[in-house]
Amino acid sequence: MKDNKSSIGGIDANIVVLIGYLGGLFLTWIIIINYFAWLLPLFIYIIEKKSEYVKNQMAQATILYIFVSIITLIFNLIWIVMFPTSYNVGLNLNNFSGSTLVVSTMNILSVTITVLITLVVIVTSMKTWYYENYKMPVIGFFVPSFRNLLDKINLNKKNNNDNEKIHLEEIQDSEKEKNIDIEEDKELTKEIPIKKKVTNKKGKKKI
Repeated sequence: MKDNKSSIGGIDANIVVLIGYLGGLFLTWIIIINYFAWLLPLFIYIIEKKSEYVKNQMAQATILYIFVSIITLIFNLIWIVMFPTSYNVGLNLNNFSGSTLVVSTMNILSVTITVLITLVVIVTSMKTWYYENYKMPVIGFFVPSFRNLLDKINLNKKNNNDNEKIHLEEIQDSEKEKNIDIEEDKELTKEIPIKKKVTNKKGKKKI
């Protein structure tokens, strides 16, 4: 593998990929934080400057965890809106009402999806550890388009920064020219002889 080294600390690319996948997976199991698990692989994608392998896998991981965040958000919104009093009921066998059945079923589905995602990430991590450019079913299809979008955003940001830098340099050059003109005016003023008025003893002005 040509790009088996990452620009992040010069460590092996497969280690960086493993951190992105397993770190994001760990965050998906934490309440509230699970909505932002995709930020970790996205951050790695942004700061990686060398390895295309790392970029491809972190783009895939970002899409995966965005999908997980959306699914989790949808489940939670349905629970809150439709069954606000039963949101934290979970699986309650002693008081098995209709709403409890729905909420418990959705809870089980949510956990099942999370477990499936966990298995997918573990399989992907094992394959990518050996530098296999593994593409997840469905998710892998969106990687090229997603990378193009990120690169366009980054390019626009870079162009804006370059334009600001050029504008700043133009202002600095203009200020330098003004300072040079002021200095030249001072020098010319020094060179012009000043005529002094001299008064003789008789009170007549003598130039």
